[in-house]
Amino acid sequence: MSSTKFNFNKELLERFIKTAQPYFFPVSLKNSRWKLLALITLAILSVISISHFFLIFLGFILEILFPSFINELAPQFKVYVEGLKSNGLIISSLTILSFSSYYFFINLKNIGKNLKPWILLFTIILLLFSVTGLNVGLSYIFRFLDTSLNTREEGIFWEFLWVYGIVVLFAVPIIAFYRFTRLKFGRYWREWLTDNFISRYFQNRCYYLLDSNSGVSDIDNPDQRISEDIKYFTSVTLDFLIDTLYAILTVVSFSAILWSISKTLTLGLLIYVFIGTWIAILTGKRMIRIYYDQLRLEADFRYSMVHVRDNSESIAFYRGEKKEIKNIIKIFSKALLNFDLLIIWQSIIDLFQFMYSNLMRFPVYILVAPLYFANEIDFGTITQAWIAFFQVFGALSIVTNQIENISAFSASIFRLGNFDNAMSEIPLNEKNNKNKINYELSEKISLEKLSLMTPGSTKFIINELSFELEDNNLLIKGQSGVGKSSLLRAIAGIWTLGKGSIFKPDYSKIMFLPQKPYMNLGSLEEQLSYPKSKGEFSYEEINNALSKLSLEHLIREHGLDSVKDWSRILSVGEQQRLGFVRILLNKPTIVILDESTSALDELNEENAYKLLLENSIKYISVGHRPNLTKYHQISLTLFENGTHKIEKI
Repeated sequence: MSSTKFNFNKELLERFIKTAQPYFFPVSLKNSRWKLLALITLAILSVISISHFFLIFLGFILEILFPSFINELAPQFKVYVEGLKSNGLIISSLTILSFSSYYFFINLKNIGKNLKPWILLFTIILLLFSVTGLNVGLSYIFRFLDTSLNTREEGIFWEFLWVYGIVVLFAVPIIAFYRFTRLKFGRYWREWLTDNFISRYFQNRCYYLLDSNSGVSDIDNPDQRISEDIKYFTSVTLDFLIDTLYAILTVVSFSAILWSISKTLTLGLLIYVFIGTWIAILTGKRMIRIYYDQLRLEADFRYSMVHVRDNSESIAFYRGEKKEIKNIIKIFSKALLNFDLLIIWQSIIDLFQFMYSNLMRFPVYILVAPLYFANEIDFGTITQAWIAFFQVFGALSIVTNQIENISAFSASIFRLGNFDNAMSEIPLNEKNNKNKINYELSEKISLEKLSLMTPGSTKFIINELSFELEDNNLLIKGQSGVGKSSLLRAIAGIWTLGKGSIFKPDYSKIMFLPQKPYMNLGSLEEQLSYPKSKGEFSYEEINNALSKLSLEHLIREHGLDSVKDWSRILSVGEQQRLGFVRILLNKPTIVILDESTSALDELNEENAYKLLLENSIKYISVGHRPNLTKYHQISLTLFENGTHKIEKI
């Protein structure tokens, strides 16, 4: 199994890529990571090329509709657009669009069903460029507005105020759609990743083998990893990656403005941000470990409360309230102690971020004010310098400002990576395990030299067991702990540690009834039909099966469509009889009964076995009651030293 030891290193990046990539591009292909990177890069370059042609088109429209504005008030924009019309740039943009379309087309087969995320991603990038362009445009508008106010040029002021209003009207739907698309993309990604993890969780009996209560797994709280960690992973990954791209665009766009105003200011900003980011990374490493522990401890606390809810009746019978309170408080105290440490580090980071954000005003005032007093720049340029400085500062400070989210995010990556690795290792371990039972399909059940091994050791609890069941029903007996239930699990195919062979029918022809039948989250009809689905049996079939087990009152009292907590509403005896109703409806060839009539009186027990015989259903039982022998033809007695005895009844 995967280790839970946390390391903030290259392994974390590997786990991130392994978790994130499959939604966009298959991992199994050769050089898949480089192909994915090429596709993303070409998508960004394509958006740049589209933006290039859009700006030329925008300049053309403005020159037709607002010639005075473009020629008199914004001549710099006209010069900029004219520069975009150069043959070299146009040929470059056309080449990028052509090659990107070709490369995407040849990889379309590999992308397959994952076309939707690429469409959404391309849309988000396109909207991101639009938002950046609007911000740059607004910085110039604010510059002209403030300058016109300072110089008391009323006509220019009102002209640009109208321009500002028009730009805002265009910006509102773009920004709204941009945010909507981001959230929708995160929702689709979470749905896909959750479906992927859930399907893998139920493959190869992962849910059974990764049960932390089994003592052979170090994967705690898989429910939280699927429900909470995936949700956090998709939302924060999307936010962080898009914000990083937005930061790059912002730096490129506004650094040019800032450089044209003051080269010294630009260099000072870079040095200031570099120092802040370095400090943030140092503190972030510690925060990531603390967040990882907090996620684990909070999940343990939540599980302890769920455990009490699921076992409330047993706790009440034992009067174990004081013991349970003590255990829960102990678990909760561990979470609180770690949270105290989290509070200390959060306070340190909050103090650092406050100082970091507020001290950044000094470079702007110190370096730009002398230029204004020396009449080298106008008043509006100060506003634009401040906007540009603030945009670039915010973009470069993404690590510093998001260090807490990055810490929690990294912890989620590690937990999901552990979970992913553990699920991937199970089929490999099954394949490479030399101590593995051999299973063969057969119309009847037979065992050849079967030896069962306990998990994590080389001890055999059953040695060299062989028998064949044709028209006989088997009763398994023995003291507690000799391996009776383990033998049933081996026959059912969920315990594979050992050696020898088991011949048995297909899984669809076998049903397993434990001592306490499983009650799923659904209606009464779904309980009765399980493991098949609702609607596969008619009302007459269900009612007939219920009447044979004296349970017809359940429909009258509850109704087939009512959804309730059936494990609490029904007594254990009713649940055991309901298990036999499932057998009558699903009609398996063989039934494996693990003390499945322990809560029934002799009359109901006799009726249950009689129904199995009437429907020609073979069965293997584990039980201690002496009267069980009359329903079986062969008995198997297991002993502590791994030996056994088979005899006819």
